[in-house]
Amino acid sequence: MADFEIGDLVKAKKFGPMDHDFTGIVEKVYNNSVMISIQDFDPSDKNGVNELNSRAVIRQSEAKMIKAVPRTEKDDDEDEDASEGADKKSSKNTADKKATKKSSKKADK
Repeated sequence: MADFEIGDLVKAKKFGPMDHDFTGIVEKVYNNSVMISIQDFDPSDKNGVNELNSRAVIRQSEAKMIKAVPRTEKDDDEDEDASEGADKKSSKNTADKKATKKSSKKADK
């Protein structure tokens, strides 16, 4: 199974109101499927494309990559550092909110 990204051009098998295979551009990637914007289709499938609002959700296993967008490599160390910093900030914000709640309760009494 190929890893799909937004912008990839894929070929999909016919299904539902479609009588022929079609191609489209990936708009959203889910766990096991992708939503594509239908770009190229058989003219006899025009009504089917209109019914689907020019979009289709298909299984990744049934999608065939035609052209991939350029991929960027992610550095694992940078991702871990960024998530650790976010955790520290969120715990500090939580502590600040608790302190504010306590002080406002005292003011009410």
